[in-house]
Amino acid sequence: MATKKQVEDLKQRVSRRLLRVPGVSGVGIQRADGPDDYALVVHVEDDNPDTRAAVKKQAPGKAVRIVPSGKFKKL
Repeated sequence: MATKKQVEDLKQRVSRRLLRVPGVSGVGIQRADGPDDYALVVHVEDDNPDTRAAVKKQAPGKAVRIVPSGKFKKL
């Protein structure tokens, strides 16, 4: 995967573009498989192939996880 710093930099570069993709609910950072491994987590409304393809185009790489989590609601 990637270091926390690498993922933070990736998030800063791509989060605005990702949030404009239809079906994307949110973008965050999550610890991955190892103690120093992190991933960019892209929350999507559903597991739509078009949304997945758009996310992969905007944020290519192994340090990206796409998680179907439904539509987020403002609190």
